[in-house]
Amino acid sequence: MKDKHTIFVCETCAGVWKDSRQVGNSGGYLLLSELAEKAAHWPLAEEFEIEGVKCMGACNRPCAIAFAAPNKSTYLFGDLNHSDSLADLSADVLTCAAMYHQDPDGAMPWSARPDRLKKGLIGRVPSC
Repeated sequence: MKDKHTIFVCETCAGVWKDSRQVGNSGGYLLLSELAEKAAHWPLAEEFEIEGVKCMGACNRPCAIAFAAPNKSTYLFGDLNHSDSLADLSADVLTCAAMYHQDPDGAMPWSARPDRLKKGLIGRVPSC
């Protein structure tokens, strides 16, 4: 079992597909790259892994990310518009991740989350 917090990012979200193959870099891939770059200088960098995954099942709500950690609820977010400033979007994701890290159950009050992550919550799965 992992002992770190994880930010999962769907690498295939908001991709362009032709003949069953992805063309170019998807919005999710671009978000993952920006998050990894920004997190390198983040005070919580040692506490988190940032992991790309091939699909998070939120294809109708791209781009999708999730926060997960042992003994905490897992949060899934979508509708993270990759055509906005990726620097601003990744900053909002890291702000929310810091709130997730701070709370023993990972609770992130709606009113305290950045706007993009207020609107984009798809689900919260309780810890086991």
